[in-house]
This record gives sequence, structure tokens and C-alpha cells, in this order.
Amino acid sequence: MKVLSTGDLVADLIVPIRELPLRAEMHQLANKRLFEAGGSCNFLIVASRLGLETQAVGAVGDDWLGDFVLQQLRDESVGVGHVFVAPNTDTTLSIALVDSNAEHVFVGALGHGLDTYQMPSNDDMFLGVGAVFCTSYALSDHSLFSPASSMVILEQAHEKGTPIFFDLGPAAFSIDRGTIRRALTASNTVLTTQDELLRWTECANTAQAAAEIRKLGPETLVIKMGSRGCTIVSTHEEINVEGFEVTPRDTAGAGDAFAAAFVYGYLRGCSFAEMGAIANATGAITVTRLGTGKQLPQREEIFDLLQQHGFDL
Repeated sequence: MKVLSTGDLVADLIVPIRELPLRAEMHQLANKRLFEAGGSCNFLIVASRLGLETQAVGAVGDDWLGDFVLQQLRDESVGVGHVFVAPNTDTTLSIALVDSNAEHVFVGALGHGLDTYQMPSNDDMFLGVGAVFCTSYALSDHSLFSPASSMVILEQAHEKGTPIFFDLGPAAFSIDRGTIRRALTASNTVLTTQDELLRWTECANTAQAAAEIRKLGPETLVIKMGSRGCTIVSTHEEINVEGFEVTPRDTAGAGDAFAAAFVYGYLRGCSFAEMGAIANATGAITVTRLGTGKQLPQREEIFDLLQQHGFDL
């Protein structure tokens, strides 16, 4: 089964430091640095490692970072035939400063040259696609790949009846609410943290906020709660899936990894409890190590952790 992800292909530069916040004249040494494919590449890499056929749709710049991102995706068996190399542009770079307490801050160096890159018409894009994944970052005005193109993909998938998984994410608060509302309306499943959910809906409690999201059209809401696991709310049931206690090193990329595992479980026909367990395990392993991209967990690690905790999947 194939899964398609649209927009938000970036390069990550991960720099471990002693502590945050940074202070003027208080210098720190970074003895290590990692370049990795980031953004939605994290989703695609984990989905591919779990055994799904994956397809990236987006744009990179015609620079060495763009070449790097494309090669890392190819190395992970991610299809890049629908990734466009935009001429005279720079690939978006996300610089992550990660301290010894697993706190991080992102410094974005936005791709520039063309403001957007419009997707050419391609009728075979949805052939064999069982699910589409998108985050709010893909709908941001500064996205190198046109946010209008990502929205077209979502709405075309919706018309075709292809399940859409939308991650609300922190970018949702800097984007026009009408745009986010359109994405939510097209989606079947929404993934979010509890804080994002309450802030975007402006509701006083989680139950009310979940109801507000589901009134827009999504059948299922997945609330990520870190080490406490996740809550899954659907038309027919609401369940809490227990998380895994780990010592975090870096939380960057954990949400994308979680989403990839959840979509994998969905496409494999798993129950909500099983989907939540696989996703929780994947997110837990992700936060124990520094970096994104190729640093993300392998299939064997995920299922070993599940087996250690009594899950037979």
C-alpha cells in the first residue's frame, strides 16, 4: 500500500549544546553536528522503514542541500518522482539547537528564490495511494512548495475518497484559520497535541475541543501526549493508549515518526489500540536519540520494544 506526503521537504542541521536558553557573551561549544533530511521527510522515512511504499510530493532548491535531501530519501526507498527541483532557489534549512535536557529551539533559514513552486498536473499521482499525509507547515505562505498546490492535493484526495491524515502542528497558529479549516474539513484523521488542540479550537477542555474538530468533518482525532501515550477519539469509541517510559534526548521529529507509524497501523487494518501502541513505541524510540532523518528508528527496534511490553503485533 502506498502513502503520499505533500510539502515541507527541508534539511535539518542538528547542533547539540549544553543548555538553553542562549545568552549573549555566554559561549558554548558544539562538538557535533548532524545534517539530516527533515520536515515531512521524517514521516516518509519511518513509513518506508515500516514497509509502506512511500511517495514524496514537494520541492527542494537546486543547491547541495536539495541534492542531499533527495539522496537521503532515495537511500530510504522513498519515491521522489514528484519532487520538483525549483530553479534558482535555496532549499529550506531548519537549524535545531538541542540541549542536554532534550529541550530544543528551531532557527529557520527559509528557502528563497521563487516564492512558491506550483505543481504541474499529473494524473498518475494517486495511483495505488491508500493514504495522504500533510502537516500545517505545508500550508504556510513561506513554503517552497506552493501551499495552494498542497491544498489541491488534499482536496483531490478527498474527492477520490483517499483517507487524509493531517497534523495540526505549531505552524497552524501562524496560518489563516480559513486555510486550516479547509484542510481539517478534507481530512479523515487529525493528529495534534493537547495544547495545540485547545489553542486552535479556543475551547476550555479537551472533550469540547475534540467535538469542535470532529464537527468540521474528521472522523478520528488522535491526541499525542508524549510519555503518557495518546488518546484516540472517533465516532464509535474513545480510548487511551498507554505510552512508554524512556529518557528523552531530542524530541524533534517524534511527531512525524508517530504519524508514520499510526498511518502504517491504519493501512495494515490494525485496531485503534494497536495503531496507538505502534505509534507510541515509534515516538518513544525517536526521542531517545539525537537527530532526525536516518537517525530515526528501524522497524525491528519498534517491534522489539512492543514485544518487550507484551504487545504481539
